[in-house]
Amino acid sequence: MPLSPEQQRSIADLVAQVNVDNVLQVAAQLRKQADDISRELYTRAPDLVVGSCGRDPVSLDAQQLFQRKIDQILEVHWRHVEELRAAVEALRQAAHRYGYADSIIESTFTTLVSSA
Repeated sequence: MPLSPEQQRSIADLVAQVNVDNVLQVAAQLRKQADDISRELYTRAPDLVVGSCGRDPVSLDAQQLFQRKIDQILEVHWRHVEELRAAVEALRQAAHRYGYADSIIESTFTTLVSSA
């Protein structure tokens, strides 16, 4: 799903606030957050399915309504992960403009993740 204009502005504002001294740390923190949220969403997915309380029409309707609400909430979280990953990519590009090589960028990401 493409990012909204508001999300794109938010990412552009973030990139404008970083500098050569903190761009890698900010990108690594956001990548870690996206990875953590994504992992939790995948891990919890089996528990987020509402079963039917009974066979009557009210129970079936309620199950569908509850499941639809849960799915909407999950979609919000998945869009947040997508926005975080887009921000990481924008910060990666900024790091390249600052002269950082891919190996340094990846090393920073790996170091931060392993120290957390």
